[in-house]
Amino acid sequence: MNDKLDVSTAEWEVLRVVWSLDHATSRNVGDVLKETQDWELATTKTLLGRLVKKGYLKTEKDGNKFIYEATINESDGMHSRIVELGDSFCAQSRGEAITSMIGSFALTLEDKQKILEALDKKEYSDSLSCSCISNCMCEAGSCKCGHHHIN
Repeated sequence: MNDKLDVSTAEWEVLRVVWSLDHATSRNVGDVLKETQDWELATTKTLLGRLVKKGYLKTEKDGNKFIYEATINESDGMHSRIVELGDSFCAQSRGEAITSMIGSFALTLEDKQKILEALDKKEYSDSLSCSCISNCMCEAGSCKCGHHHIN
């Protein structure tokens, strides 16, 4: 699977609903998004159409309705979004970003165990080169440009 999922935040919300329903009509998705996002059905239909065009949803005609089903699973979609988010930070600040994320969400003891196991299996480097975007002259292990800090 491509590591970059080309979806907007709004399209992501539509995918989340389709994943939770397994397959759905535009009305099913629209009802959920009306309640959770206060979106009109026309907005939902536009987003469904975009996701079909991008290949993330497929449709099957059932009478006068279309049934939507995701072509990617939620786990792969989540992985792609996380990789994209991590790529948006300087390499030297990714540990700080991960620490911040862990501190921001409720987690179970099972989640903690999975995180610890992933950390035990991870290969590490002594230092990482700065990967800030513009005119950064930072040396490995000493990013000073300020582009990598999370608030």
